[in-house]
Amino acid sequence: MTHLHRVGILLTVLTFTLIVWGGHVNSTNSGMAFSDWPTSNTSAMITYTPSEWLWQGDRFWEHGHRLLATIVGIVTTIMLVIAYRATPRERRPNGIIIAFAAFVFATVASALVGVNPMSGGFMESFMITLAIAFAYFLYRSAKTLGQVRILWLSLAAFTSVCLQGAFGGYTVRNNLPWWTSTVHGVLAEVFFMIVIGITFLTVRRQGARNTDNERLKPTPTLKVIIFTTWGFSFIQFILGALTRHNHAWSASLSWPQWNSEGFFPSSDLLQHPQVLIHFFHRTFAYAVALMMAVQWAAMRRAVKSGKTLPKNAERISFVGCVLVIAQIALGVLVLQTLRNEVVTTLHVMIGVALLAMNTVLMYTVGGKHQPEAEAVHQAMLVGGGRR
Repeated sequence: MTHLHRVGILLTVLTFTLIVWGGHVNSTNSGMAFSDWPTSNTSAMITYTPSEWLWQGDRFWEHGHRLLATIVGIVTTIMLVIAYRATPRERRPNGIIIAFAAFVFATVASALVGVNPMSGGFMESFMITLAIAFAYFLYRSAKTLGQVRILWLSLAAFTSVCLQGAFGGYTVRNNLPWWTSTVHGVLAEVFFMIVIGITFLTVRRQGARNTDNERLKPTPTLKVIIFTTWGFSFIQFILGALTRHNHAWSASLSWPQWNSEGFFPSSDLLQHPQVLIHFFHRTFAYAVALMMAVQWAAMRRAVKSGKTLPKNAERISFVGCVLVIAQIALGVLVLQTLRNEVVTTLHVMIGVALLAMNTVLMYTVGGKHQPEAEAVHQAMLVGGGRR
């Protein structure tokens, strides 16, 4: 196992924890425990006295979230450095890209230690620049293969985690507007999926060269099912973020019917954005459940026809079917318990797990990643960056 793969596994675990922790911040309404950012209660974030937040309820959840995000940012930076060193010198990005990454790191680091207050105009410009760079790095990663793709993905992960943190600060400074809170949550999930991709592309497939002919060659239909299931779960995550941050969850407290008058909201109710968001989120959950079942059935059919799926793919799909049922049940409990913080956080956690599982299936079965993963590993073994 390469160093980059180990860091990828660590970052995957940390990011999952961070997203769930962030969901709990929202569940407990702790997002405004501090009205300032990048400082916490006017103190530098990383030197804020533990006695003032460790046992303080909402301060614990919010400041703990900030500190965990800082750790995720540091590990992402380490991953970028390792990916850069593992890339052959002649294939590394030019000095402008490296200087930009250094500038971003210095800007964020100076904010964390309280030197850079991230004033209004500068912060907005910084966020726009990060967004453009993030889109560019993703584009470059899609146009390359092998270790160079890993480097561009690492650059995309680095800029996205910085942008995501800046959105968190911008959200706090503006008293949690729903749209910035939603973008903050969606960016976290996009970052998570990129990290999963890097982790997958850096794993060594034992015996890959000898078993390529035995691996599943996805039919066009199976590919469509896998990508559609992943797309549905991502859309559902966005709808869930909108439902949470727009307070649309309370638009209906009944299930399975919308209210005592029927299963669907009346036309006059559909004129309200919160009703529309809640209705789409609730309805789309059934579409996701259906696609999860179709995906598992398609994989079962492939196995019965004598084809070999990548390791654990069918099992992951089956577990996803179980989890999506649990997710719907938790959604019902959110309504019945009037958004109990534990139930709501569990609902977020299962949603993140479902999207992560479908992302893994998309990488392992839905695309041509198997040979590339082995090629990346071989390139790193020969020490491409040390030449």
